[in-house]
Amino acid sequence: MSKEYFDILDENGNKTGITKLRSEVHRDGDWNKAVHIWIINDKGDILLQRRCATKDSNPNMLDISSAGHLSAGDDSLSGAIR
Repeated sequence: MSKEYFDILDENGNKTGITKLRSEVHRDGDWNKAVHIWIINDKGDILLQRRCATKDSNPNMLDISSAGHLSAGDDSLSGAIR
C-alpha cells in the first residue's frame, strides 16, 4: 500500500507548503482538507455507513456515505471525484 500524504493548512485554510504522512497528521492534529458528499433521497433520508472496525479514528461509528481527506496536491473537486 502506498503512503498517503496531506497538505498542511494554517488556521485560515491556506496551504503552508508542508506535506506530511497521514499518520503524522492524525498524530499531530494538523489542519488538512477533506471532502464530504452527502446522499439524501427525496424523503430527506440521509444515507449513512458504519466505519470499519479497524479505522484509526472513530472505528465502528456512523459516518456520512462518502468522504475522505484530500491527498497532497488535490483540490476539492478532484478529491470528491476520487
